[in-house]
Amino acid sequence: MLDKSGFDKWSSNYDQTVAGDDVAGAYPFAGYSAVLDRVKDLVGEPEGLEILDIGVGTGKFSSALYSAGARICGVDFSAGMLEKARAAMPRGEFHLFDFNAGLPPDLDGSKFDRIISAYAFHHLTDAGKAAFLRSLGGRLKAGGKVVIADVAFETARGLNACREKAGPKWDDSESYMVAETLLPLLVGCGLKSDYLQVSNCAGILTLVLYN
Repeated sequence: MLDKSGFDKWSSNYDQTVAGDDVAGAYPFAGYSAVLDRVKDLVGEPEGLEILDIGVGTGKFSSALYSAGARICGVDFSAGMLEKARAAMPRGEFHLFDFNAGLPPDLDGSKFDRIISAYAFHHLTDAGKAAFLRSLGGRLKAGGKVVIADVAFETARGLNACREKAGPKWDDSESYMVAETLLPLLVGCGLKSDYLQVSNCAGILTLVLYN
């Protein structure tokens, strides 16, 4: 797993790396374009929405929502990535912060129409994922929604099949989401959960407030 310095260096060609794996259908970014298209559908009409992007990276995804009229607040632990995001979204709000420690204190009391995360959630440990997700209900406005897209699997069997196919490219330091394990840990948190497998190594978790 890369540290902050590694992501700072990767920021210069991160988008090209992602696109290459997507076209090749290779782990870890196979299905990337399809995943982000589906996330856009789940976000809905962006105009006027206040959107929190956790692990905003270069802003490649959020910038499309920003251009369509959303107000973007981005969090990332890499200064290099945030520099790219600020250039893409000059009127956005950005916080240099490691979300392994939760959300930045500057956002205490803030609520959002949508909370999104694309290909960053694996930086949380398995134990941290459920706790973090359970905390997000209190960060949503009425009718709000959380959409998490990442390297992810519906079952442990699916993860193991991907690991075997990826061979030496597999990164054992990453903690990938497995829906059959994670969803039961979210019961009773006030959020209705749904999981969609998009490619052999990518999926989307959606959480909405119960009425």
